[in-house]
Amino acid sequence: MRTKRIESLDVLRGMTVALMILVNNPGSWAACYPILRHAEWNGLLLADLVFPTFLSVMGISMYISFSKKGFTLSWKVLRRTLLLVGIGLLCNWIGQVVWGGGWGLGSLRFTGVLQRFALCYGITALLVCKLPHRTLPWIAGGLLVLYGALLLLLGGYIHGPENFMARWDQALLGSHVYGGDVPDPEGLVSTIPAVAHTLLGFIVGRLLVKGDEGRIALTGAALVLAGIGLSFLLPVNKKIWSPSFVLLTLGITSLLLALFYRLIDRRHVWKHNGFWKVFGSNAILAYILGDVVAWTFDGTGFHVWCRDLIGNSGFLSLVYSVGCVLLVWLVVLPLYRRKIFIKL
Repeated sequence: MRTKRIESLDVLRGMTVALMILVNNPGSWAACYPILRHAEWNGLLLADLVFPTFLSVMGISMYISFSKKGFTLSWKVLRRTLLLVGIGLLCNWIGQVVWGGGWGLGSLRFTGVLQRFALCYGITALLVCKLPHRTLPWIAGGLLVLYGALLLLLGGYIHGPENFMARWDQALLGSHVYGGDVPDPEGLVSTIPAVAHTLLGFIVGRLLVKGDEGRIALTGAALVLAGIGLSFLLPVNKKIWSPSFVLLTLGITSLLLALFYRLIDRRHVWKHNGFWKVFGSNAILAYILGDVVAWTFDGTGFHVWCRDLIGNSGFLSLVYSVGCVLLVWLVVLPLYRRKIFIKL
């Protein structure tokens, strides 16, 4: 069993977190480059790759972590799941206060990015520790087929409150739903394919531990082709986490991982990658700090001045975003240098 840390995974995780901060902190949404926005509905842009890549990396990392413990459940799994949910709710509440939603909890959004991580982590951990691993591809495939059928039969591609996922979330969560676009991009029903996504990432993790970047690349290529083929029936859509979105984005992640593994861990030709590992070593902290940057600057005189300066310039908006990334990097860098890794 591999014991040496896989640097390529840290680099890929760090790139994903850095891109997440970049996408979430534009100098001006009006001037932001289109590729750094999420697709309005169907389609795939660079920004749409951030969340699924992070989820894929979580699944891959889970294989590495759980294989060291003999695939046994522990209270740490429950603790981590609950902590992620709690931190996600706290971030939602702070964001609500900062952006003028008031201090009350009556309309606090229950869902979110960290909450989805928590659900996918907890459910996947239960499945991989209690079921034979040969059944996992079938379970992941079954979840995607079930979800695809729901999309086709119940109007899953309706972009509005009539969407069955929006109606179900409203029925289950009441006022504690996403206040923007509908259906909720991190809603309860679309967590089904997200769990399948994490399971498939777990399977890729097994190939990574074996050091088989060739099979990872072939798997990635097959997933990309499958995602493109399926998109003719079920279009690629991040907001509803469509099955084609799962296959296509996991395939892209797998191809990147195979390339990075070849360059970093196998050939050792990409040596200067510490910038990305700073983010990857404390990924959740870096992600939260990205939100802190947004809470701190948004609506302040400094941000208004920057927005006025940016005007319609996509380049200057990008410069502001890069500045936010570097600010988070500077905060996390001392922890990385002291080998302090904050784990939930």
